[in-house]
Amino acid sequence: MTNLPENLREELNNIFLSDKTAESIGVTSVDWKPGEAYVKSVLTENFTNFLGVGHGGFLFTLADVALSFASNSHGRKSLAMKVDITYHRGASIGDEVTASAIEFSRSRRFSNYRIELHVGEELVASATGLAFRTDEWHLSEDAWPEDWKNSH
Repeated sequence: MTNLPENLREELNNIFLSDKTAESIGVTSVDWKPGEAYVKSVLTENFTNFLGVGHGGFLFTLADVALSFASNSHGRKSLAMKVDITYHRGASIGDEVTASAIEFSRSRRFSNYRIELHVGEELVASATGLAFRTDEWHLSEDAWPEDWKNSH
């Protein structure tokens, strides 16, 4: 089975949309599929530092939200273990920042992600993320088809 069953996708999407941290930083768009996630937020004055530019914590949090959605998108509960981020340039008030997290390897226990944050076409920050994949499933283990569980 290569496609996530629509009813499970909808239920996972509802879980992602209930993320209070994503809500608190103003995430306005969530798009995902198994192993990938894309989120957007507009930088507001509330997330600037004393220099008047976007706080690194805002960018890190947006990257972490994307990682969270991508690593949980297979249905198994996953937890970030490590994120290494590099900031390439600042973001300004009003900038719409897009964070993408794309899986590049996955085993039974671990998954690895490339994370990029862009303002338009310009790379603002890049990161790698490592997630631990638990044996627990979102919703319930019985909700997932056996062939999906065996391959994800």
